[in-house]
Amino acid sequence: MKNLIIVCIAVLSLLSCNSGIQPAPSNEAAAKGAPSQGNLPAAEQKALQLVATALTGEATGVVSPDGQTMEMTISNSATMEQEADLLPLHSSRAAWVFYKNLETDKPSFGKIVVHSQLSDTTITREYTVQELAIVKSRLPTFETAGKLLVAGDYQGLYDLFDPTIMGAMKVEGVKQYCTQIEPQYGKAISVEFRGFAFNKTSGGKDFLSLAGPVRRQTKDTALDIAVDLSKPEMKGSISAMKFDY
Repeated sequence: MKNLIIVCIAVLSLLSCNSGIQPAPSNEAAAKGAPSQGNLPAAEQKALQLVATALTGEATGVVSPDGQTMEMTISNSATMEQEADLLPLHSSRAAWVFYKNLETDKPSFGKIVVHSQLSDTTITREYTVQELAIVKSRLPTFETAGKLLVAGDYQGLYDLFDPTIMGAMKVEGVKQYCTQIEPQYGKAISVEFRGFAFNKTSGGKDFLSLAGPVRRQTKDTALDIAVDLSKPEMKGSISAMKFDY
């Protein structure tokens, strides 16, 4: 049991390494790279509307003059204002919702820049189309882990973990870790994907964090898993799991 907790702390602490909020670009910088105001295709306009709905706010977007960057601005978002501590998660969610609702996996632009405007500040984060394609390919791991958690299939959940990380821990250890919070929060009812973060260890190993809320009988929690991107298969690819962001 201690092994799993140690692993979670060691790997998922990476989430804070690359999730720092970036300041908004200066007026001078913005002027140099001012995006064009041309009309977006219908599919991209629809994707922006879905972003606005997901974040209970407003979403606008333009493509940069060179056509390589989609500049998206999220404003008047009740979700981001209420959960300002989760801005990196919500920014990645905006990029994901936009990307997954395009008519193609290979849009003309190669990068999505998300400007998140709060009442007192603006933060900017960037996501490449290549990164979003990786999220799409790895999302089934998160979805499967969520379904197994809800079903109480701890053998199936155990099989998703990297055996080199688990060491001597058996299925019973995973069950204990997952159920120890149930007296306080209740059993898991459903799991929803919300956002992601790419992280790299000091040794150069790449991980993808996939996270979202877990609806429970008493009080909701989160589910956050770290996927080892060097593992090509779903089975054995999870390096850590925790129930908060």
